[in-house]
Amino acid sequence: MLKSKWLILYFVTLLADIIFIALDMDTFRYATKPLLMVILAVYLLGSGVKMPGSSRPLLLLALFFSFGGDVLLLFDKFFLPGLGSFLLAHVMYIAFFLKIRYSNHPIPLCKYPLVFLNAAVVIVFILFLLPYLGSLAIPVIIYAITISITVQSVLHAFHFRQQPAGWYCIIGAVLFLVSDSLIATGKFYHPLPYGGILVMLTYGIAQWGLVYGSIRYFTERITNYELRITDLREEQH
Repeated sequence: MLKSKWLILYFVTLLADIIFIALDMDTFRYATKPLLMVILAVYLLGSGVKMPGSSRPLLLLALFFSFGGDVLLLFDKFFLPGLGSFLLAHVMYIAFFLKIRYSNHPIPLCKYPLVFLNAAVVIVFILFLLPYLGSLAIPVIIYAITISITVQSVLHAFHFRQQPAGWYCIIGAVLFLVSDSLIATGKFYHPLPYGGILVMLTYGIAQWGLVYGSIRYFTERITNYELRITDLREEQH
């Protein structure tokens, strides 16, 4: 029950942040926006789920750097440091999901059509924005490539039919890509109608999906392991 309360608080805070955007009450967002990642971190720590090795610290670091990005992007003059903080968050996510992939036996097969599709979408988007990026072209391109790798790392971490928790993670990763694409389009090309609302809606659901899906995956893995142990013991008797 306590765990679900943190998720309810998360979505209430997300809704409040979106309302503040709609009403141009930016001052209140200094509280609501940074609070989102804090709530997710507390939810993760309070979940009690066992994660092997460095998995939990990597996920917490992803939330920490996301928190830093959230705070920095509240100020237009800190766009580049904010971008750098989110870049580090994606590096943590990539390392986290690669750990899942290489401990998930048999290792999930490479999904080449989706790899090429993801790469094509990112390349087309970069080429579309390139004339408008100016001096920020290199950091934005590096960031776009990195978030593309995040999507690929999630895509290849799970056996989705047997591990449905992976769907939360891949939806989260794709929505993260969508959210950042909306930010880039609005900042460098042309402001989008309801752009701020769409950015926070997709971003908020994305972060929830990545964290919730990860917790659910490790919970299911432990449950399945315990069931196999029980079956083996029953067979021995």
